Amino acid sequence: MRLLLIHSDSIEYEALKKTAMAEENILVKDSLEEAVVAFCAVESVDEDDIGDVVSRAAAEICATADRVGSDRVMIYPYAHLSTDLASPQQAVSALRALEAELSGRLSVRRAPFGWYKSFRLSCKGHPLSELSRVIVPGDADAPQKKEISREWFVLTPAGEQREIDAFLDDSQFGKLIAKETGSAVATGGDPVHVELMRAKEIVDYEARSDVGNLRWLPRGKLIRDLIADYCLRTVLEYGGSPVETPVMYDLGDPAIYEHAAKFGERQYRFVSNNRNMMLRFAACFGMFSIMHDMHISPNNLP
Repeated sequence: MRLLLIHSDSIEYEALKKTAMAEENILVKDSLEEAVVAFCAVESVDEDDIGDVVSRAAAEICATADRVGSDRVMIYPYAHLSTDLASPQQAVSALRALEAELSGRLSVRRAPFGWYKSFRLSCKGHPLSELSRVIVPGDADAPQKKEISREWFVLTPAGEQREIDAFLDDSQFGKLIAKETGSAVATGGDPVHVELMRAKEIVDYEARSDVGNLRWLPRGKLIRDLIADYCLRTVLEYGGSPVETPVMYDLGDPAIYEHAAKFGERQYRFVSNNRNMMLRFAACFGMFSIMHDMHISPNNLP
């Protein structure tokens, strides 16, 4: 959980518009004076031990309130503090538990989760009036990546599932499998293809863009387009149909929100017309949306 703690002269908010994950039966408008405002973001790693995170977050908030001489707290959900968020259900559960934990020690109010809200905040401006804290389960100093077990298979065009061991040879397909499963990739330093792609003037990093963004030179653009054409022909022959989906999606949709929070890729988020949006880093957001709205019978399935 990430906390931004502000010692305020006053805080007031008004819930204006609900998202798909909004809490019901809320206090639409509220205010508090001489309070510590706890902006909170519940992270995916917190789901490993919500109780521990809530307990230690409450201790931090109480300690801060004690240091600044305040007995009032406004809990304010603020997802913008993190890019690795917990599911909305877990986040609401954690915030309610935090409210309950603090209510026995302080006067507590909580702004609703899942609403677009306007707020007005007046910070006191003394040395302890702006503090941030990061709390993770257990004694870890930083969120730990979850261990993921993997099993690899080859799925043939005929629909057969085969063990990959039968294909691990010196053929081009065998080399592809070894590369994709990581067994043929050297560790440390840049991958071999990085220098090769530059030397052959295929593709290069763009220093005037963000990290990881590429510029495709004429040779590389031609190669990539030919590969794309081949892929499209193959998919069409297989019976697939091409679609096109938006480049940005609304994080107010629970499915989009949860899917985006599960990936650590660099994400570009922004606000448009009071909606929290993100540029998609994969096509599956749009694909799932299209499939969700399709009418499919058993006759359409393999």
